[in-house]
Amino acid sequence: MKKRTIVGTGALVLGLLISVACSDKSKQKLDHVLFIGNSYTYRNKGVDRHFYDLLKNSGDSSKFITRAAKGRYHLYSHWKDEETKAIFDEHSWDRVVLQEYSAGPLREEKEFYSYTQKWASKIRKKNPKAEIFLYSTWGYKRLPEMTDSLYSVYQKAAKKINAKIVPVGKLWESVRTKINLYDGDGAHPNRKGTFLTACLFYEYMEKKDVRKTPNKDKFLDKKTQKYLKELVHAFVANYPADKHNS
Repeated sequence: MKKRTIVGTGALVLGLLISVACSDKSKQKLDHVLFIGNSYTYRNKGVDRHFYDLLKNSGDSSKFITRAAKGRYHLYSHWKDEETKAIFDEHSWDRVVLQEYSAGPLREEKEFYSYTQKWASKIRKKNPKAEIFLYSTWGYKRLPEMTDSLYSVYQKAAKKINAKIVPVGKLWESVRTKINLYDGDGAHPNRKGTFLTACLFYEYMEKKDVRKTPNKDKFLDKKTQKYLKELVHAFVANYPADKHNS
């Protein structure tokens, strides 16, 4: 495994290449995946890193995964950020995940639509076949109704740019009474929240059963990992990707 590390303001940006020793396999085309977001993306090692671990531990050797994520950033902040530009310019990304500031889609709806469209144009100019995923986040713990409002705005944005939604907030809402996913501030995810989120990305983006991946997170016991994966798979069974992206 090779790593590329860039230190930016507020977050560590890691590029992770899942490589194999066999020379013929190492020549295969890599799937380049970029997460653009903020602390909801990079907390607790990062959704991207947990997603990477799920793939790596399952023997997937075909992904390069990295992130551009800084605290309190909006999509318009990333648009103007030199480090984000540098990361984006490195590859013609096959998949790009866009995550807006927590309440951004509700407080600055016009700007959210505008910059999802700008990013979509920029991404597809580089790679017309790129898949774009909107990371639809959750409401604050004290404002559970916020989740549905966020999801509605993300839906509208997805239709405008022909993107797919990963309904993380809806998943959190569905398990709200079963497990606490919030950190102490009632907004950010705790490690279970980040792990659960990564498991949903795995099922939505890879279209595979996350329950079949090894339970190797060093900071969550195997029983908890198994339970979180079961929650995710049950949610996807009831709310498959096609339903959220039709």
